[in-house]
Amino acid sequence: MENAFKRLQILMGDTLQILDHMKINDEKDGLLQQIKKDLQEQNNRIDGLTKSDEEIINTALSMTQSLDSINNKIQHLETGLMADYQKSTGSIDEYQHMAIDDQMEQPESYHDKIDYLSAVKIRENLNKMNEVLISIRS
Repeated sequence: MENAFKRLQILMGDTLQILDHMKINDEKDGLLQQIKKDLQEQNNRIDGLTKSDEEIINTALSMTQSLDSINNKIQHLETGLMADYQKSTGSIDEYQHMAIDDQMEQPESYHDKIDYLSAVKIRENLNKMNEVLISIRS
C-alpha cells in the first residue's frame, strides 16, 4: 500500500505542477482556479491515508468522488480549450503536421495547443489517481 501512496503523491504533484504552469484567458481562468483549489484540497487529504484501514478506505472513497467532480470540471475546461485551439489554428491536423519551429512562429496557436494538451494530461492523471485509489480500497 505504501507504493500506492507514493504513486498517488507523485501523480498529484505532477498534476498540480501542470496546473500551475497553465495560463488561460480570463473567461476560463475561474474554472482553472477552482480545479487547482479542489485538487490542492485532495492533495492535503493524502496525509489522511496513513491512518487506520477504515479511515484509509473512507478517505480513498471520498477522494474518488472528489476526483470525479474535478474530472468533470477538467473535461469542461478541455472542451473549451479544444475549441480555442481549433479556432486559432483553423485546422488542428494541418497545424500538428507543421514542424515544431513553424508551430512556435504562431504563438497564439502554440499556446492554445499547450493548454489543450495540458488539460488532456491532467484528465489522464486524474484517471490514474482514481485507479490508485481503487487499488487502495481493494
